[in-house]
Amino acid sequence: YLALMYADVLPASLGFLIPSETGELPIIVQLLLTEVALDALKLASLTTPSTMSNSLSVIGGLLLGDFAVQAGWVIPEVIFYMAFTSIANFTQSNYELGYAFKYFRLIILILTAIFGVWGFAVGIGFVILLVCSLRGACGMSYLYPIFPFDRRALRRLILRTKKN
Repeated sequence: YLALMYADVLPASLGFLIPSETGELPIIVQLLLTEVALDALKLASLTTPSTMSNSLSVIGGLLLGDFAVQAGWVIPEVIFYMAFTSIANFTQSNYELGYAFKYFRLIILILTAIFGVWGFAVGIGFVILLVCSLRGACGMSYLYPIFPFDRRALRRLILRTKKN
């Protein structure tokens, strides 16, 4: 959102990320609406039988995204941003941490929308402070195996190998 607010400082090679039209709703509302829709799709796929859940969520996302663009609720660039974010979220192997990042992303998004650059800076600082100080449900730090450092666990996490 910060890049959309200050599009003039972006390099020309990233110009394709800036929408030419903003749509009927403000961009911040479009982003929040899309975040909620993605969570609804994720919950719907959890309650669907396993043989249909993956295809239902993909097809549902495509249909809902197309409908939202045609109805003027969101612009295609917002669908692109959220698709990229969703795909990036699949790289996170820890489900709990994935939702923590989602909440952190929402906090940064809202603070940036309200306070601009200062809100973004405070949001990033707040997220770093929380990640360093909080523990997950099983009592482990979110930063484990980096803090406290465990070389074997870090190697297993990066290479996705099983415990010996």
